[in-house]
Order: sequence, then C-alpha cells, then structure tokens
Amino acid sequence: MKITKLTTKEQFEKLKRWDLIIVEWSDYSIKHHDDMKRIMTYRIYENKTRLEEIICKLKNNHYFNYDLYLKGQSHALDVYKIEE
Repeated sequence: MKITKLTTKEQFEKLKRWDLIIVEWSDYSIKHHDDMKRIMTYRIYENKTRLEEIICKLKNNHYFNYDLYLKGQSHALDVYKIEE
C-alpha cells in the first residue's frame, strides 16, 4: 500500500471517481457537519477539474476546492491518496 500526500494541482487533476483518499478536516468543518470527523477516508465521487473541486461525498455535502487547499485556505487541512 502506498500513501502519498497531495501537494500539486497536477496530482489533484489526475484523481478520478472511486480513487481512495484521506482528508484531515478543520475544526470549523467538524463543528458544522454532524457526520464529519477529524480524519476521514473517501472514495471520490467526482473530480470537477473545471471548478477545482473534489466531491468526496454527496450526502451531507463533503467537498473541498483543491486550489484553496494548495494555498492553505481550505477546510481540508491535509489530503492523501491511497494506492494498493
């Protein structure tokens, strides 16, 4: 198993539906989403490259903008891709 921290726009653009990622969320996100925990794993639902968004989970609206993440301005604090 290989775990890679995502740090470039190119890495995010290569993500596709069902890829497995780990996201560490900010306290703000946890406070405003009852079903969100500090660290969560997701099978990506959709990568909206035009909007630079990763839709982690449709139910309860778990998503983040990876442009903001790369600038340190996202509620997603760290994102990792897991490969088998």
